Amino acid sequence: MHFHRNTELYCVNHGEVSVLINGESKILTDGQACVINRLESHSYEVGAPADITCFHVGVQYMDIFYRIYPQNEPARWLTDVAFNREQLYPILREVRERGDEMGELERISKVSAVFAAIIRHYGFGARKHIEHARSGYNIIDVVQYIYDHFADRDLGLKKIADVFGYSPKTLSALITQYIDVDLRVFINDIRVQKVIYMYHDPENRGVPLTELIERCGFVSKMTFYRAYNRNFKFQNL
Repeated sequence: MHFHRNTELYCVNHGEVSVLINGESKILTDGQACVINRLESHSYEVGAPADITCFHVGVQYMDIFYRIYPQNEPARWLTDVAFNREQLYPILREVRERGDEMGELERISKVSAVFAAIIRHYGFGARKHIEHARSGYNIIDVVQYIYDHFADRDLGLKKIADVFGYSPKTLSALITQYIDVDLRVFINDIRVQKVIYMYHDPENRGVPLTELIERCGFVSKMTFYRAYNRNFKFQNL
């Protein structure tokens, strides 16, 4: 179980996957997909080999959607196979094949086209309201701070609470209420993602894995491998 700040499109090309999102589960098969909105807790279970395509849509590309539909989220379950293959997959395939060549305007247009099609056919889902605390900050601000300071070895409940003017107890309750993932697990999941990214970056060729682990804020190799084996062991190191 994990969450992140990006919206995610999870597509099952072939096979069968059990997807759990905020306590709601569904088995997706060939040609079906789902939208995992930002900060929604989710997990996947694959019982047999399956072909999956996963797109993370950065917050800057979803900005237009939330400005136009401030009270809504895209529908969650995209189960009409014929529609997906005719209307959604061609756009996603183009992004996968040409994404690195696209300029920002074209990328925004592709994201808008995908979600316009989803809204047109599937409608909206219920938006999870994220309240502001007395300090004026909300959980999205907290998540952004964690992403920006993941390499800080002292990053934890007390430090984040002090930064945002919460008591540790209040911040812990806020995270539990809206995210349903332990804060330490979330921080270490981000760190693992950063290690994997840096490991495959040509600029870091020759840099020992142990050094990358240290750069990303882990206090020990054991802590890294525990986090890696929990959610990321399918990604080669």
